[in-house]
Amino acid sequence: NLSIKAVAEETYVISHHVHHGLAEQPGDPYNASYGGLYCFLADTNHQPISRDLSEKDYAQVSSMLDHTGVHRNSYAQYQKWGSICHPAWTTLHYAANWGFWYAVFFAIGGHALACALFGGAHVWSVGIRTFNYAGHGSGRDLRQAGIDFSTKDHSINQVWPGYVAGEWHNNHHLFPNGARSGFLPYQIDIPWYAIKALSTVGVVTSYRDYKAQFLDKHYRPYLEAVRNSEVEDVSEAA
Repeated sequence: NLSIKAVAEETYVISHHVHHGLAEQPGDPYNASYGGLYCFLADTNHQPISRDLSEKDYAQVSSMLDHTGVHRNSYAQYQKWGSICHPAWTTLHYAANWGFWYAVFFAIGGHALACALFGGAHVWSVGIRTFNYAGHGSGRDLRQAGIDFSTKDHSINQVWPGYVAGEWHNNHHLFPNGARSGFLPYQIDIPWYAIKALSTVGVVTSYRDYKAQFLDKHYRPYLEAVRNSEVEDVSEAA
């Protein structure tokens, strides 16, 4: 609720877990190797929750939304509605969120500002569907040595998404539950700066920062391998 609500939690969170588990494999809802349109239509074709989960599997899937604070269905309600969140609660949540933010923007700049910002949020919610296609090399392996260290998928670190959103995607695939994804000096990570600042005043009480692990397990070994390779090249030349 810190921004205009554009995507229902269950629509994004569950498919995000599936994507990380099956990146570039059949069943990945954002499989870039299947084309841009496949990724663009992921919310329509692949993100709805399976309607035939067992009670045990539903409990596991539902628990993935523990951190979101949404009102979740019981197993019996899930069997009726085929969703984790009851449609009525989802609708009320959207109405309350939109009503609050429209009122705030209207108070600042009237209908013109409110409509402009809501229109911008809509453009973002549609445009972001294309990100994972580009963020996985548009179906090609565009990873670069010394920049992209995840070997389990074709995700890449891109400067523009990194600077404007802290979305260093290859780093994110290395440590998907980390609060920080910008690890190298040039990898600006604005959301991480906000989280860190909020933690200093007690608003954020816990987070995971994997920068030290990234440097120890990936970046320093890479630099060492490069140095050893250069030494070998010099020795052979001599």
